[in-house]
Amino acid sequence: MVEQMISDFKEALKGNLVSVTKFGTEGQPNNFLFVLDKLDFSILRAIKPLVLKHSKRAKIVPLFFTEEELMHGVDVFPLEFLDIKYPHEVLFGKDVINNVSFDKKQVRRQLEFELRSKLIHLRENFAWIKKPKELRQLLISAIPSLMPLFYGMLFLKDAKPPTELEPLFSAVAEKYKVDVAILKKVRALKDKSVNEDELNRLVAELMEFLSSMAIRIDKTKM
Repeated sequence: MVEQMISDFKEALKGNLVSVTKFGTEGQPNNFLFVLDKLDFSILRAIKPLVLKHSKRAKIVPLFFTEEELMHGVDVFPLEFLDIKYPHEVLFGKDVINNVSFDKKQVRRQLEFELRSKLIHLRENFAWIKKPKELRQLLISAIPSLMPLFYGMLFLKDAKPPTELEPLFSAVAEKYKVDVAILKKVRALKDKSVNEDELNRLVAELMEFLSSMAIRIDKTKM
């Protein structure tokens, strides 16, 4: 299906299609980055039927950028681009994302923002959730959303992040001297059921982890 998708987009975009890159790791859908030379409303409208067609068939999640937007947008969204870079597989065209450079100060700034935002998000959702199954799902969904942050943390330490979760947890623990047991506990929720008291304990531990990491990042010297 992926081959057919690329063929369809190549046919529709002709020479305007620069590259197609697949990215994403555990817990993430089929993410595809489409890089174009030009991208205006008429082009987006022309490829909309293809997006709907292939999203239904293969549940793809496409991102569309021009090459210029990639090169100039990294200072605003460095973590998102790090998430694309680690790992990524070029399926067509040139490896555009590999040529994107990252600034540590920009990464550190967004890291602190995201850590504190996720802490606030966790607090707010916990206060509103009524059913244990919803609380369990909130915790399970937290791990994939943290992966781009882990990539950023390791980037600040000049370490290439592993693309599997367990080694990624271990790398963060080693570089930042932190206990990541809560991450492993939350990940294990996918394969087992726990009572409401245990879920509450996990929320408390995850809140403490996010708070402590935000403080560590804030104190990181660049």
